[in-house]
Amino acid sequence: MFTLFLVVFLDLIGFGMIIPVFPFYAERIGVSPSSVIFFLGLYSAGQLVGAPLWGSLSDRIGRRPVLLFTLLANAASSWMLAYADTGVTLAISRIIAGLSAGNISAAYAYTTDITTDATRPKALGLLGSAFGMGFILGPALGGFLAGADNDNGSALGRVAHAAAIMSLVAFVLTLVRLPESLPPEKRRAPDTRRVGMGVYFTRPVLRGLLVATIVVVAAVALLQSTLALYSAERFAVGPRTLGWMYGFTGVISVAVQAGIIGKLTTRFGPHKLATVGIVFTAIGILGVPFATNIPLLLVALSIFAVGSALFNPSMSGLVAASAAPHERGGVLGAYQGASSLGRVLGPVLGSGVASLVGLGGPFIVGAVVCVAGSLLVARQGRKYAAA
Repeated sequence: MFTLFLVVFLDLIGFGMIIPVFPFYAERIGVSPSSVIFFLGLYSAGQLVGAPLWGSLSDRIGRRPVLLFTLLANAASSWMLAYADTGVTLAISRIIAGLSAGNISAAYAYTTDITTDATRPKALGLLGSAFGMGFILGPALGGFLAGADNDNGSALGRVAHAAAIMSLVAFVLTLVRLPESLPPEKRRAPDTRRVGMGVYFTRPVLRGLLVATIVVVAAVALLQSTLALYSAERFAVGPRTLGWMYGFTGVISVAVQAGIIGKLTTRFGPHKLATVGIVFTAIGILGVPFATNIPLLLVALSIFAVGSALFNPSMSGLVAASAAPHERGGVLGAYQGASSLGRVLGPVLGSGVASLVGLGGPFIVGAVVCVAGSLLVARQGRKYAAA
């Protein structure tokens, strides 16, 4: 589990490094500010395809080969980004990065392979904290390497090279230190037809969880895809300050997921915890456009970070508990695919709202969407309790 934590952590550092510099990088090669949100959505579109694919493939050939291949692909996408000089090459690099990022379904499946029902919430929280720590150091490191000059092309390219190196380090660590978690006798038979993502929506329990995931993640994506542009316009901040802001939210996320998520799940149950997490997320998103200075913005982001840290491991644990070992990769791939679909819909919706009412509008819409998601999860919790 510790080795898997390091692998995900290093890979997410590379991903996080890109976040605070990407809007400035895209604008530098001629992409309009409103279109930047669309380009961010391309990453999620790739992940939407990749997550179910890699999750299902890992059920058949094992988790380790999938992780190795996708880590190399992620490094390649970062190098492509470093040399992108047109909107087309920029788009291709983001799609490849999204496809390879679909490997998170294999990482989640790996975690469920080596844990029991009792230890799974804590382990999933630990894996989630790897994401949080990646968002602590990644954006901060990316902002530091890029500096305060938004137009410094060499500095922006340096960030992409560094991100590729992080993925290569994660590849080596996986190759040397991470054993296979799914023995051959527990794998899906080679001649078994791969189950499409849509099949899981026919299961009543999974359908409710997956739809709620799409809705909530779409709201989160509204914030994530708009925050950099909004902060730059409202508070005149550059990549370095944005990097520290993202890092700040990552610290809070790690504190919750690595420190208390297991105890909270034991005491309150994953359904209640997921519902509370969504409510906190909605409050945080709603607070962003009403922040009149950076300290107030950080307060809103703190509430958002707590909500996300409660929601993600709780929801992934609920999804994992509904699957048998031989299909867990596919089911978690469907869960990651649902998350990716939300990340596609969120930026598209955010781009449309921003073009109509300005960059503050997507946050209002995101909060409303979150409330709808909380009602869905609460309803699933009542059905589960009745059963």
